[in-house]
Amino acid sequence: MFLYIGLYFGVSLLIANRIGIWFLPLAISGLEFLKGLGEIGFPWLTLGYTQARYPIVIQQASLYGVYGLSFWLVLFNVSLYKLIKNRHIKYLVITMLIFVLPMVYGIVRMDKPSGEYVTVGVVQPNIDPNLKFTRTMRDESFNRLIRSSEECASISVRETGDSISLIIWPETAIPLFLTASADHQLLITDLAQRIKAPIFTGTPLFDKKTHGVYNGAILIEPGQGITQEYRKMHLVPFGEHIPFDRYIPLFQKIDFGEGDYLPGNDFTVFKTNGLTFSCLICFESIFTDLPREFVKRGAHLLINITNDGWFGKISGPQQHNDMAILRTVENGVPLARSANTGISMIVDQYGRILEETPLFEQGFIVRRISIKPIRTIYQSIGDVVSILSLIICTMFLVIKLFVHTDKKVRFLEKFRNLRLQTLGRLQ
Repeated sequence: MFLYIGLYFGVSLLIANRIGIWFLPLAISGLEFLKGLGEIGFPWLTLGYTQARYPIVIQQASLYGVYGLSFWLVLFNVSLYKLIKNRHIKYLVITMLIFVLPMVYGIVRMDKPSGEYVTVGVVQPNIDPNLKFTRTMRDESFNRLIRSSEECASISVRETGDSISLIIWPETAIPLFLTASADHQLLITDLAQRIKAPIFTGTPLFDKKTHGVYNGAILIEPGQGITQEYRKMHLVPFGEHIPFDRYIPLFQKIDFGEGDYLPGNDFTVFKTNGLTFSCLICFESIFTDLPREFVKRGAHLLINITNDGWFGKISGPQQHNDMAILRTVENGVPLARSANTGISMIVDQYGRILEETPLFEQGFIVRRISIKPIRTIYQSIGDVVSILSLIICTMFLVIKLFVHTDKKVRFLEKFRNLRLQTLGRLQ
């Protein structure tokens, strides 16, 4: 994995070495975009995410997304390098403009969210994933989720006077097929009825027609039970399936102990209590195309449910959490994130963290948020900057190659003529 990720940076440097250092921002932005495509797409360690917790800086992602933010970051560093190396006034002016203009845009763009408000509850049960599937911990998980949900509903009524609009549980909150377990399903339906609030939770799903298993999420509404479901579309390669196993039968025989899930196909937009939202399961939040399509189809809130307990206490949970922040700025909608062991959070349309929970602590968040979407340029054009970066780099590489080849041809012709002249004189 280190070699795979490192190749993109290595190739970027080779391109810049070939056609010039000012092309490095284009190369990195374009190749980061490529890294996220396809079944083995893995856009982790994208440079733009390093700025996730600086709201003023990341507002420019509303123009050209996280890959454009990477472009700006590398461009600023190249300009700074040129300034230090050459100590010329023009590089000072260029560096200042590159830095100041996005900051001014960020300050001007950020505003207080307005429009319709809803109250959302996010539950973090904090169950060790290594113990989660034992019967004892399964029951404990269920009890924690119920108690926290009741507290969320109680706080909402006490502080706002209204019932909570939605309660969110994490990915595979209950480690069983909830749609097939009548007893557990009835308990959650009764809970939703008692607290007068819909509950959104992750759960494995089984399709009787395809006999396939999906990593999914369902909405349970008071008095109605399960009303809608979503099936995860972008599966974790080598974790939830073997890439390309649907097309190459031989790959279906490979067993690394991974899951054997099927990908979903529907961009589901959930509707409840006047709220429209879509779900990003686990690392779907690190891709730019899925949330953009969800918002295009009417989602006014993005929900990210995940289980990051497998990371332990290394930097993985923080990195995964910060990536989700950029989806709000890019698409102009808020995001609620429920993680089994953390980090859970609620973020507004400008990428500002309204509240978050610590890692490996049981807890919940109750927050009133605006669900009025903000139209963004990125929502309209997508990753055009990255695509153009790839095209420009390719063009200049081709030109460089042909110019270099032409020089070689002329040199060989001169050498041939010189050799013939020398032979003529000797004769």
